[in-house]
Amino acid sequence: MFALGGARAVFTNRRGGVSQAPYDTLNLGPHVGDDPAAVAQNRRIVDDAIGHEVVWMKQTHSARVERVRAGYTHLTPVADSLVVDVADFRRVGLGLPALGVMVADCVPVLIASDDGRYLAAVHAGRAGVVNNIVAETSRVLRRCGVSPDRLHAAVGPCICARCYEVPADLRTHVSQLVPAAWATTRRATPSLDLRSAVVAQLREVGCNVAFISKRCTAEDTRLYSYRRDGTTGRFAGIIMP
Repeated sequence: MFALGGARAVFTNRRGGVSQAPYDTLNLGPHVGDDPAAVAQNRRIVDDAIGHEVVWMKQTHSARVERVRAGYTHLTPVADSLVVDVADFRRVGLGLPALGVMVADCVPVLIASDDGRYLAAVHAGRAGVVNNIVAETSRVLRRCGVSPDRLHAAVGPCICARCYEVPADLRTHVSQLVPAAWATTRRATPSLDLRSAVVAQLREVGCNVAFISKRCTAEDTRLYSYRRDGTTGRFAGIIMP
């Protein structure tokens, strides 16, 4: 766990839970074929460890941003970015929630304002990069009243450019929209650099990039990777007050 703006952030790994292979052990994704009871217990383990209830999303590789509102944390929004104003919860005396984003190669992005009042968790895969979910999140936060220069972002573990091979025409298409995404694999074949693309989009909107993980999900067996394993679990990025 580490400080991010006026908040705290953490990226989980695949250790410390109860799921059986091939989801072993701290799978936080209920949509990948794992035992629902095991996933629910894993989520409780995380809630207990951080001292907050995590609000999760049903992620669909969209550009949809949803605000988490007091009294509705039991819902699972269909979105790829969650935003919360923790002052809404303080005003009515409710416990402050954490926000979670699940990944297994995509880029988890956590954002906090300098005073910790505004938090966001963003799921930025290839589609998220193309649809610029980062800019959509920034727009929602602006409407909440916080300017990008007050925001601090952490970019979590994701598949690296050396491993994320794609067809040449797909690389061309994505890179025309986000030039930082152009890359090649270790075998000199076309690839995408999602990490660099997301960092470029964060900086373009004026957000301070405080942390960039160098870990590759496909190379690090302590993390889940869909590209590497196919049937597998999901780890998470979590931002909390």
